[in-house]
Amino acid sequence: MVEDNLKSDGEKAQVRWAIPQRVHFMTFIGRDVLAVAHDVFIIFFNLKYNTEHVYEANCFEKGDGVDVIAGYKTNTFAFAEKCTPTPRILVMTYPALKIVAELKDHEVNRYKALAMMENELLAGVSGFPQYALSVWSWRSRQRLLSIPTAVVRRRQSIVPSRTHLMIGQCWEGGINVWEVTQCHKVALVMKRPLDEATGWEVSDPPLRAICWSSDGQLYAIDENAHLYSLTFDGVGLVKQLEWSENIEGKNRTCMCTYNTGMLIYGPDNCVRVLKKSDTKWTVSWFYRPRDVVIKLVSNFATDLAIMWTEKGFVYKITTELEDNIEAKLISFKQRNIKKIQLLAPSYAHIVTLDDGGTLCSYEVMTGKLETIKYLSGEDITLQASPTDPLLVVVGAVEPNYGLALLKWEHNDLQKIGEACLTYQIISKATFSPDGRTLVVAAMSAGDVFIYNVSEDFKLSLMTYTELGRSLVDCVLMQVGELVRLFCVVLSSDQHAIGERIICINAKTGEKNKLEGKLAGPYSQLVSAGPGKILAVPHRSTQMHLLEFIALNDIVHLKMHPAINTGHELKQYNIVYNDESVLTYGYDGTAIFQHLHHTEENEDLMKLVVTHRYEGGIKEACIDNKKSVLVHLANHGTSSVHLLQSEDSNNEVTFEPPDPLMFEEYYYDSNNVITIFDKDAKNYLDEEEEKKIKEEEIASKQQRDEIILSLESVKIQLVDLLENNLQSNEPEYPQLPLSEFLLHSEYKRDRQKQAEKEREQIQIETDARIQALNKVSDWIKKHCWDVVLTPCTKLFAIFSHYQVENFAVLPTQRNNWPELQQIEALRTIEMENDSDVFRPEEEQMETISVDDKALALVSQTTEVEGWKSLQSQTPILSETEISDESNPYVLAGSTAHDLIEIPKIMIPQTMSYSFLHMNWMQHIVKLNVQNLRLWFNKEFDDLMNQKKREMSHVQNINSRLRFIVQELNTLSDLRGSYHHLTIGIQDPEWDQEEQPEKLIKVEAEEVTVPPYISPSQIVIPPPEPQPKDDFRERALMEMMDGVLEKLWHEEIKKPIQLPQCIIEKDPEHFNEDDLREVFDYEAKVAGRNEERDKYRKMLHAEYAKLSQTLNEGIVKFNQKVKDMWLTKLKVDSIIGQENLNLMRLRRINLDRVESAEKIEDLRLEISKYEAEGEMLQQELITIQSNTEQCQAIYEGLIQKEKQQEKTFKNHFVDVSPVVADQCYKFYKRRPKWQARGNLTPAALQEMATAVVTGVRPPLMHPDCLEFLKSVDQLDHISNMPPVMDETVWSTMCRLRRAKIENEIRLRAMSAEVSCAESAANVWRAGVAARRSRAARARARVLELRQATEHDARNRTLQLVMRAGQVEIVSTGHIEDFEDAILLPRDEIEEINNVILQVGELKLKLMRQQVEFRKGILAKEWEHAQMKMKLRHMEQELASYRRLKLPKELQWYLKNKMLGRTDEQEYIRMEKEIEASKVSVNRELTEEIKKVEEVELKKSQVEAHLKHLETLIGNLNAKVSEKKLNEDPLMPIKIRNVYKERMETLIMRSKLIREVQANHTRIVLLQTELELLRLKTYPTLATFRTLE
Repeated sequence: MVEDNLKSDGEKAQVRWAIPQRVHFMTFIGRDVLAVAHDVFIIFFNLKYNTEHVYEANCFEKGDGVDVIAGYKTNTFAFAEKCTPTPRILVMTYPALKIVAELKDHEVNRYKALAMMENELLAGVSGFPQYALSVWSWRSRQRLLSIPTAVVRRRQSIVPSRTHLMIGQCWEGGINVWEVTQCHKVALVMKRPLDEATGWEVSDPPLRAICWSSDGQLYAIDENAHLYSLTFDGVGLVKQLEWSENIEGKNRTCMCTYNTGMLIYGPDNCVRVLKKSDTKWTVSWFYRPRDVVIKLVSNFATDLAIMWTEKGFVYKITTELEDNIEAKLISFKQRNIKKIQLLAPSYAHIVTLDDGGTLCSYEVMTGKLETIKYLSGEDITLQASPTDPLLVVVGAVEPNYGLALLKWEHNDLQKIGEACLTYQIISKATFSPDGRTLVVAAMSAGDVFIYNVSEDFKLSLMTYTELGRSLVDCVLMQVGELVRLFCVVLSSDQHAIGERIICINAKTGEKNKLEGKLAGPYSQLVSAGPGKILAVPHRSTQMHLLEFIALNDIVHLKMHPAINTGHELKQYNIVYNDESVLTYGYDGTAIFQHLHHTEENEDLMKLVVTHRYEGGIKEACIDNKKSVLVHLANHGTSSVHLLQSEDSNNEVTFEPPDPLMFEEYYYDSNNVITIFDKDAKNYLDEEEEKKIKEEEIASKQQRDEIILSLESVKIQLVDLLENNLQSNEPEYPQLPLSEFLLHSEYKRDRQKQAEKEREQIQIETDARIQALNKVSDWIKKHCWDVVLTPCTKLFAIFSHYQVENFAVLPTQRNNWPELQQIEALRTIEMENDSDVFRPEEEQMETISVDDKALALVSQTTEVEGWKSLQSQTPILSETEISDESNPYVLAGSTAHDLIEIPKIMIPQTMSYSFLHMNWMQHIVKLNVQNLRLWFNKEFDDLMNQKKREMSHVQNINSRLRFIVQELNTLSDLRGSYHHLTIGIQDPEWDQEEQPEKLIKVEAEEVTVPPYISPSQIVIPPPEPQPKDDFRERALMEMMDGVLEKLWHEEIKKPIQLPQCIIEKDPEHFNEDDLREVFDYEAKVAGRNEERDKYRKMLHAEYAKLSQTLNEGIVKFNQKVKDMWLTKLKVDSIIGQENLNLMRLRRINLDRVESAEKIEDLRLEISKYEAEGEMLQQELITIQSNTEQCQAIYEGLIQKEKQQEKTFKNHFVDVSPVVADQCYKFYKRRPKWQARGNLTPAALQEMATAVVTGVRPPLMHPDCLEFLKSVDQLDHISNMPPVMDETVWSTMCRLRRAKIENEIRLRAMSAEVSCAESAANVWRAGVAARRSRAARARARVLELRQATEHDARNRTLQLVMRAGQVEIVSTGHIEDFEDAILLPRDEIEEINNVILQVGELKLKLMRQQVEFRKGILAKEWEHAQMKMKLRHMEQELASYRRLKLPKELQWYLKNKMLGRTDEQEYIRMEKEIEASKVSVNRELTEEIKKVEEVELKKSQVEAHLKHLETLIGNLNAKVSEKKLNEDPLMPIKIRNVYKERMETLIMRSKLIREVQANHTRIVLLQTELELLRLKTYPTLATFRTLE
């Protein structure tokens, strides 16, 4: 788009070639032309001639950008503009690229997709906010219809059918098929959606892509590359799986039609061709591309397909001879480009760099890929030299940043230098204008490296400078005689701008003083020649020219007037080359201007190279001749513009790249360029090491001297230590080793450091302890304190049995508000239970005494029959009768065996509603709580018993250990070494039996003794001794320390030997000695007897204690086992209660689901009825248009007949021979065969062209051929000699009229056939929807019947006694030796007989029970009457025996008259009592009223909640309706109403006028008749009166 104030050279500028970034909109034009649209470019690839042509839509005449594109099987395509709010659709021809139709819809803001259909129709899907489907007839430039699609998706596509007027619309998760039909003057569309899974249904994987086969069948694939076929069922689409394999991967799938099969790309990065043989799909071809495929598209003949990958590889898939499918690489269009540069000095090649580090070089004029390199590194950028074929690459290799210098030579890039610089991020590299100086800067850190580039392209570091400030931009320029670096210092935290410029001498690195004032913050500096810089101000459309003048070490700044750039947005960049300035910005324009002729506006040119909605231009380059412009957009698309090309043909021949160019990357390292060696040290580290080495060399002598002095000190210290150790003289005692510590300061530093470390450790430990305590307190508060009864296990003693109690929360109390409310409501319900009419229950009538007496007579006759019946029927036992009389038989639970069931419990036979379910939830919760509490009480009793048992076992074990010890001691005394090794083990408490130990640690649980520091040791004072009692001390000495001697201790003591045995030999014993020896032997024998007696006593006690211990443990373990069984029983009862509640919930859930299904079916019925009514109205429109078409067709037939009749009237003046010749030539037609199906519009145009001779700009080739044949037929050379030119011209004119009529007949015939086929389709749609509605009504009836059946047939839960297996099977075949095999039929017959007999038995048993109940009732009534009679007789006798004495009569009389003294007191007491009663009565009434009011209040609140829910649902539905309805619908409805009212008003006005005219006509007729009678009187008949 060219501005008026700028010179337009855009007509001379042509796009040579382009690289698209986005390839989503790709289509075929004809058979061999592929079109890719993005931004303002449409790139045409002619696959037949291998040519590339670029169409640039950058102005109003060519189109304002390209948003979407659609091709057709002829050389026609259409694209939609990118502009808003009213984009155009331009229909063009290829290769002329002329606009043949311009379509514009003022209601559309942007198009999402386009599709060219048969019959010269064009369909488009618009975006926000309409999301509507529009259908155009591009030949007549009319919009046929526009309807909303209700598909609000950003990414959606439409695919036209190859055989029918159908469009497939696909988005993420859904598919719609729109069937379009033309009926004379109107066009209609029918929607066929694919129903998605809703609610609880399991949804299938979403469908990713669709395509139409060559025979008109629609196919789709999902994210797993499973192939589905989509068929029509009259209303919507039905999905059917055709082919599937277990394919794993994460790539996005795509597909297209290929030959007679399908070409699909799966998530495993494989391309497959599927073909259908008979009824099975098979893989006929398999290919794995080198990259991820992002687009598959095939031509209209389906014999050619294009595959475009993520990195830019373009493959052509064709079928050679004998079904040999090949994938050939035809081009490489690099994607995700982030940097682009022109290579000097020839500027014949450009270099591109993508975000993956791939470096490509292309020829500027041909776009040929010359070389490809793979850069090894991260965060890579590059910059080209302005004068030499050099390229500097900057990036990171692991932690370091550096650069590599590449040289373009022999059509290849070779690395000629490298440098590892710093750890900081290097983001800027730029050359000086002469190319001899290079600056590399870490902009964020302010580090600058300046290199000199020699003539042979060698790098040498000139200076390194640390500025210490973040930089915005820097530029090298010669000012005076020196090259200086100018840097903009960052001054903002939000934008990359700076208000200060630093000047640095590039040779010395010194800062030069800069004098002058800047005009504002700048974001970019560009060298504009010696001493001049172009600066880009922040948020401005102007640029500043800064001139620098160097005087000694001071640089002076001179500001020139601001230069207008011509940009509309205040965001642009500058490129300078040889006195020419190129500015490019976010508005997508590139503006050329000469720096020294800006004021006269000479030589200005503005080009739109990218659309203004696409983010602008990221980078642009020009050559020194200003003939080539290369740009890179922010979205990644790049292009090459020729600015001074005179050749109008800008087609480029593309050649397939050599596949080895890409294969070498995998097998050879020649194409891999490493920026620098990853093991190399950066410049800063090398400088630091160099500095250290220099310091080491300078101080080597001093260091050696210090080392020698330290060695001498070390020797002296060792001597002093040895002398100290050998010193034994008292005058010179040994000194501690600490005295020899020479480095006292080091010791103090270490002590201080250790103290700090201890303090830090103490702080960290305290903090850790506090954190752990905090966590522990939180866990204890929320997990332990909230539990009323913690979970505890009880283990059996020396056994595997264990039982666990129920953990109970404190919130589980006996009564809670909900339960109290339920109790009150349930009490009222039970009080009124007798008033409820329950026809399903049998009413027991009470029989009076008289009725029973009368019935006894009739019953006596039945006694004998009942006796015979009882003889045949077994009588129920008392247990069975008691079971039947048990009120909890049908309770569905056995909780009544353990706890007391609340009276408010609802029987399962009476629970049916949601209210009952709510009540049952709380009641069951109460029952479960009571069951758990009951079991916990039993558990606690057993736990207490275990504590006692454990104490008892420990006591017994201690006694047993003592017995074993005593027996072993006795064995030692007897001289036997056979000791008892019985291991007596005490039972231990498990951790799970004492859960309180989880939060409390006892002292005995800690195995590590506590640490007590010496300062904490406290020596306790000695305890006060009691006074010395000599009596007690003497008693203790006399009793040998004990006051009581134990017998078992005494017998273990040995008998003291006599003195003679010790001192004398046996031959020297005298009589006294012998007497002492005999006494000793007698004592020893007695002592042995006592020991044997004691041993026997110990054995007996051990056996008794062992037996007692085992019996106690066995009994306790049995109780644990019983408790475990009780726990199972309680769990079973809890399960029964919950199962009963869950069954009620399931019943209510079924009711809700049934109601929802019925409501869904009602909505479905209403939808089908509405659609059917709409289709019926459309069908009426189709029929009316069909009638019009038929009328026009018949009119054309009559016209043809009339032409036949009146033909010879034009040749009356000629001879019959000439007339016959004229008629013969009149019947002659050109030989013409239509190779394609011509549309009625095309035939109408051809008919008009036949008569008028004017040909439309775009006409079918068959029509052109026919017109040429007609012109040739009318040529004067075909005239016979018998005719003259006048007759010949007349005949030709009539023949053309006849041909026109015939063509119009053909067109109308096609329209009639289309209308009839549309009517058939619409009738089928109406019938299908009516059928669906009928099936839905039948389904509603079935659901209602099922709901009623479920309501009548209730499922009750019964608790049955467990059966007993009488015959235990071992699993061997011998178990069935005495078995007999019977046929199943006989067993079923026997079972049927048994069931019949069982039913008869049950019937007789019920009759017997009812009869016995009747007898018992009569007996009870008889006994009651007898007792009542006896009571009444006793009362009568007591009344008769009653006598009152006179004193009592007098007292009663006085009391009656009130003559007693206590009258006042009695009256007052009566009044008090009466007042109390009245007050209590009033309070009771008020309480009842309050309760009733509260009850009504709760009902009203519940009703209000229900109303609020309904209001919310209605609001949601109203909101949803408002969202779904068209916002312009009220206006349209108002307009319709207004039109209807105007029509009615006009109709009534016309009716009044007609009535008035009719009245006037009648009056005039009457007057006319009167005048006629006056003028012409009527003679009456003469009659005679007789």
